[in-house]
Amino acid sequence: MLEKTPWRFTSCRPRIDRGVSTPLTSFLGLLALVLLLGGCVGNRKIVLLQDQEAFVPHESLVDKTWLPNAPVFTIRPGDVLMVTVEHSQLVKDIVPQTTLKNMDLYRSIQHPYLIGHTVDKEGNIEVPELGKVNLLGKTIREAEEVVLAKAAEYFSDPVVKVVMLNFSISVIGEVNRPGRYPVYNNEMNMLEGLALASDMTVLADRSRIRVMRSREGANHLYYVDLNDQNVLSNPYFYLQPNDVVIVDPLKRRKFTGRDPGVIISLLTFLVSVVSVYATLNR
Repeated sequence: MLEKTPWRFTSCRPRIDRGVSTPLTSFLGLLALVLLLGGCVGNRKIVLLQDQEAFVPHESLVDKTWLPNAPVFTIRPGDVLMVTVEHSQLVKDIVPQTTLKNMDLYRSIQHPYLIGHTVDKEGNIEVPELGKVNLLGKTIREAEEVVLAKAAEYFSDPVVKVVMLNFSISVIGEVNRPGRYPVYNNEMNMLEGLALASDMTVLADRSRIRVMRSREGANHLYYVDLNDQNVLSNPYFYLQPNDVVIVDPLKRRKFTGRDPGVIISLLTFLVSVVSVYATLNR
């Protein structure tokens, strides 16, 4: 008795080797991975004030102390100062006087040259009720002592305050809010100045912060490495009036949410290449 052999249906369509596109797909996937990882920024380039002598600089937890090395700047021609002299004969009604002082402070912030005293070429300023006072080459503390000695000749128990109104810095480059900022701290350091600009971006090169400083008609350029904790003893870590802080980008940029167009374009290109290749091999 003959056995029945089951029917086998064979398709007439040519067999497609699904593995043909595997090498290309793998290559494109690897290429995308290399591009994304190659653009990442290492932790060592982001962490500030690292111990460069440690085995893992950004994980060092050794307590250290640095003495401040802030340079003392002096009053020069062209500086704008606000000089206030208070004494018992001047203040009769404390409420109007306080209101006037607050208005002057607001005006000095918005328009320093309107409310302040500009130091002339000889280093003099004209102080109401005191006359001409020379402050050339004096620090802010020394200027207060000079004005106080002058006021003591006319009034009893005077109180003197001197504020530099034209102390401002400019922060540009890879920061979140570049701009020009007024400064009311005579010992402003680099980190405090960058904080005014809402800190640096992830793309910022923290190892090569540039400071442009104009002195005696010449522009000077200094470099500061914020990744190294020894910068705390660097005199250029402290800012001076009219300094310009320049934050350069890293050579290796990172793909972040700030660059969605780049990521979308890359993914679209890879998908298109895979689709075209798959269509041609059908």
